[in-house]
Amino acid sequence: MHKRNVLITGGAGFLGAALAADCSRRGWDVTCLDVSPSERLPCDDPRIRFVEGDVRDLDLIPRLVENSNVVFHLAAVVGVDEYIRRPADVLDVNIMGTRNVLMSCLRHDKPVLFSSTSEVYGRNSGELCETSNKVFGRLTNTRWAYAISKAACEEYAHSLGNEGLVYTIVRYFNVYGPLMDAPGCGRVISKFLGCIRDGQPLSLVDGGRAVRSFCYVDDAIEATARIGLSLTPEASYFRRAVNIGRSEPITMRNLALLMIRLTGHQAGTVDVSGTSFFGTGFEEIDHRVPDVTFLRQSIGFQATTSLEDGLRKTLAHWGLLAPAGSLPLPSTLEDAIPSILPQVEVGNELQQLLTLVLGSGRLSNDGPVVRRFEREVAGWLGTEDAVAVSSGAMALELATLAMGLGRGAAILPSFTFLSTLAAIKHSGLEPVFCDVDPDTFTLDPADLTRILASRSDVRLIVPVNVYGVPPDLEAIAGMAAKAGATLMYDNAHGFGTEVGGALCSVGPVATTFSFHATKILPIGEGGLVLSPDPAVLAEVRRLRNHGLAANPLESTPGYNAKMTEVHAAIGLHLLQLFPSVLQRRREYFWRLNGFLLRECAGTFLPQRVPAAVLPNGLNLGLACANLPVGGINEVSRRFLAEGVEARRYFHPVLHHLRAFQGGRNLPVTDRLSSSVLVLPVHSRMQSATIERVERAARQVADSCRR
Repeated sequence: MHKRNVLITGGAGFLGAALAADCSRRGWDVTCLDVSPSERLPCDDPRIRFVEGDVRDLDLIPRLVENSNVVFHLAAVVGVDEYIRRPADVLDVNIMGTRNVLMSCLRHDKPVLFSSTSEVYGRNSGELCETSNKVFGRLTNTRWAYAISKAACEEYAHSLGNEGLVYTIVRYFNVYGPLMDAPGCGRVISKFLGCIRDGQPLSLVDGGRAVRSFCYVDDAIEATARIGLSLTPEASYFRRAVNIGRSEPITMRNLALLMIRLTGHQAGTVDVSGTSFFGTGFEEIDHRVPDVTFLRQSIGFQATTSLEDGLRKTLAHWGLLAPAGSLPLPSTLEDAIPSILPQVEVGNELQQLLTLVLGSGRLSNDGPVVRRFEREVAGWLGTEDAVAVSSGAMALELATLAMGLGRGAAILPSFTFLSTLAAIKHSGLEPVFCDVDPDTFTLDPADLTRILASRSDVRLIVPVNVYGVPPDLEAIAGMAAKAGATLMYDNAHGFGTEVGGALCSVGPVATTFSFHATKILPIGEGGLVLSPDPAVLAEVRRLRNHGLAANPLESTPGYNAKMTEVHAAIGLHLLQLFPSVLQRRREYFWRLNGFLLRECAGTFLPQRVPAAVLPNGLNLGLACANLPVGGINEVSRRFLAEGVEARRYFHPVLHHLRAFQGGRNLPVTDRLSSSVLVLPVHSRMQSATIERVERAARQVADSCRR
């Protein structure tokens, strides 16, 4: 027997042929078993031998395994079309063939890499790690034949591992490349290729909302070969599953739009139903992307080919790539990178918690999940107690009322959202607008000094965190104390921002947060109140529940502002993931911030982050100098033409509202209102996405300088 002999079942298939060529380049002799030959296999490579046969052959497989050093078992019946139309063949080939291969490897003491699939996660969605649960739909639905067959094969491997089988399992997430399928056949990219070739609109199943990530074949094969050719009982992936993919999520609609842009395709897209496209039994998975942490940790590998680069190679192979310089720019927001993109990674843990909540019969009224969320978020922030409410706006309003301030004036910046003003007005206080610092965009202590010197009736001061950057709370707290005013901090943007290593300040009598869908912890709707005064928190709890008191006769009118159990469950799930989300957002924020300072200096001035502040990366704010004709709206339009949404936020500023015009002069706020945009920072961004934002910023800055 040759000492370096690889057996690849399914060796004439897309992955098998690519793996055969890779192993040959590494100096291995390769035996490729398949039911029929394929043009994918190089015919002039003396190291590659093709054997025609079936993995279910009880005589052939043991002989081939015996004469090999390592086995890559890739043979299977694949493709959604096949799952639905040929479920019996899918089950028979995948299960019985795999059993035959694994038993032969056990009998002859050969290590085997078994190729599984992301389909084994079933209906489970989100960013999936190797230990995520498998959740299948109705077993009468042939949609699940392939997934169940692969899951059964994985169980075979685990069972035989107890008897001595040396194995590892790799789960591929949407591998693609030039030789995957003929245009129009097989999987989604190939189907889109067929539409482009034929001048037909690209079919988007149920609107193309489903999210996937795609891994270029060269990357997938590199990872597969590294794992399989070094498989021993000492390997970290011995008797384990390993996700192979690239974590670059994209909706099917945006995949289609990207391919249209790369080809200059003129027919556009058309929405079709899943049932009409795949037939009866189709079930879509809304969101499925891999967590590839273990792949990176185990072999130090990370897929490097971006989706755009991989598609260029694939399209070029079929002669469909548009000539350089002729590619149309994106012209719709749908194709642009959105300025704000709520991202909730939905996993089985959240689904289980929601199922528990929905089956409990307790959906609101200060239930156990809300109380648990309050305890855990308070612990995370480093405070003793916290009160969860229905929204950030209600957090502001209830906190203002709970402090019992009476009549007088309340100072707030005009550069904030309407809910800050609403809380003040609804409490009966008179709003007085303060200017903001030109660099941090937050309440200006110097202008605050001027207001306090001119008024003796100030009862409340409300500084605001802007885009994740805090105001100078220490200075403002000292001024509030000297003036006998109460300090309330509108920290709607600031969850996760650190000042001097602390996640919350001890200065304000009340601090409020927002968990709206646009915030960094996007529960959907929700808010939080903190206070060092237990009496304030107790009053907030009473007011959020209609104002009911322990003694009903002492009740006063309040609000129905309770957080629901469902929102609290989402909050608990997101809080567990939040440390990694926060780390990523900060990395993206500082990368883009540094780029603007280096490459767009003098045109785009990023919001200044004070010393000792570690922002949460909620938004990347910038002030625009050198405004073109058309002003800030024209700058925003130019960003959109480059495929990036840059939005005005806050706009309009509050003292421009008709009901509040004619007050104090706020020159800095006026200037910022006509020059500030925010650029995209999301909870998960690929390097290619950030590069698109950087290219757009450079292009727009250059155009503004002309």
